[in-house]
Amino acid sequence: MSIRAYRIFKEDDHVVSRFVDLTLNDLDPGEVVIRAAYSSVNYKDALAATGAGKIIRRFPCVGGIDVAGVVESSQDARFKQGDKVLVTGYGMGVSHDGGYAELVRVPADWWSTCLRNC
Repeated sequence: MSIRAYRIFKEDDHVVSRFVDLTLNDLDPGEVVIRAAYSSVNYKDALAATGAGKIIRRFPCVGGIDVAGVVESSQDARFKQGDKVLVTGYGMGVSHDGGYAELVRVPADWWSTCLRNC
């Protein structure tokens, strides 16, 4: 299954970003897969995507420091398919693939906020 993502690369010592097609296996590991509904664009995201700031800790990386959406699948019993969730921080879009993708995969223990049945 192909998913669309906005990925940030370092090419010839320049930071570049573009939309790419990935598979779930291309994303960083995690127990919870979220179908993204929203991800904000803020100052830190703009610095990361343009290379104007030294935000990204490893390349390539899917941008987006937050994501809101619905759990698509989970290997952790705390989260069930269909749960509404919001994840922010913990290195998303900096050292771990972030929210600018149709599907986002994160470790279950990263949840800063979990919204169920909202």
